[in-house]
Amino acid sequence: MLRVADSVQIFRGVLLLLGLPQATIDLGANVFINYDTKVMAAEHISIGARTSISWNVSIMDSDFHQIDGESGPRPTHIGEHVLIGAHAIVLKGVRIGDGAIVAAGSVVSRDVPPRALVAGSPATVRRENVAWV
Repeated sequence: MLRVADSVQIFRGVLLLLGLPQATIDLGANVFINYDTKVMAAEHISIGARTSISWNVSIMDSDFHQIDGESGPRPTHIGEHVLIGAHAIVLKGVRIGDGAIVAAGSVVSRDVPPRALVAGSPATVRRENVAWV
């Protein structure tokens, strides 16, 4: 199921994949998703209001293949007013707090606190109490 709030902007080449019958993607009001981004859900992905996602970003809640000893899909939650830079990857089970910034090219494999700037692979907190306009 795809649930889209008011004033969402989705640009050319964006893939919103509902990989299993029970999969859900929730897009909050005023979400902006730029070119060639992929949001791939097997279970549930939520993206909060006023979040901006740059081009060629991948967001997933599953590995979409089975690995011995690994868990299956885990919900991915992106808070409100989050900024995600180009070519970033957000992996399954991650929670990104409100107001956070994910730097370009980062691989987010762990939760991100609210208003934190994360960067790198794997992404780590580089600054706290950030704000973006």
